Amino acid sequence: MSPRKLLNLGLLCVFYVHTSQAVKVENILTVENFVQTLEPSGEYMFQFDGDEIFHVDLQRKETKWRLQQFGEVASFEAAGALQNIGILKFNLDIYEKRSNYTKAKSVARDDIQVFTVKPLVLGEPASLICLATQFFPPVIKMSWLKNNEPVTVGVTETVYYPAPDGSFSKFLYLATVPQKGDVYTCSVEHDGLSKNPTNKFWFPEVPRHISETPENVVCGLGLVFGIIGIVASIALICKGKKNSDQAGGH
Repeated sequence: MSPRKLLNLGLLCVFYVHTSQAVKVENILTVENFVQTLEPSGEYMFQFDGDEIFHVDLQRKETKWRLQQFGEVASFEAAGALQNIGILKFNLDIYEKRSNYTKAKSVARDDIQVFTVKPLVLGEPASLICLATQFFPPVIKMSWLKNNEPVTVGVTETVYYPAPDGSFSKFLYLATVPQKGDVYTCSVEHDGLSKNPTNKFWFPEVPRHISETPENVVCGLGLVFGIIGIVASIALICKGKKNSDQAGGH
């Protein structure tokens, strides 16, 4: 694979600022969109404090909410995203010619991570997560193997998540029932890796008992309040947009 240069990556940040003696950013709502000459040809996504709220499926031309609850309090017309992507593609064609179709340098971090969502219990359903980080351009192949056999059932994936340094990350999930003696492999392919494919192995091991310490309780509460904050922010954004539209109509 010889990727061409990713020539257009658009980022728009809207944030609430609390001012005292120093500027402190409380929350950040990010609109991330890009186009490229590779597949996928582009992406359009909203993030809140680094967590995906929704993305637009550019092929099916529809909005995909990361959590169902988000779609119950807000809506987003995919047509707006498609219009933005169309403008970026137009600009990409221009910059491609100006750069004489210069190829981008592919980079990727060899450290692939595999872990579980919750503490493992052998013989019970579990969710495995494979994480690839710090790669560019956003073109990567990730797959699961169980005992050296390819697995396709129970596999889901995220879109590409941008990082401040211009690189990307991606998650690959596997819903499975681990048994003693199983060997799971997350296989990753990217032009920037030192070895293709790069395999990360995971062996089911029962962790030691984790008590409900104050730190664990605080962590759990933080997650709950974080989700509530995202939902509330979406509702406020939609309310503000609605009021703006009504004011514009008078």
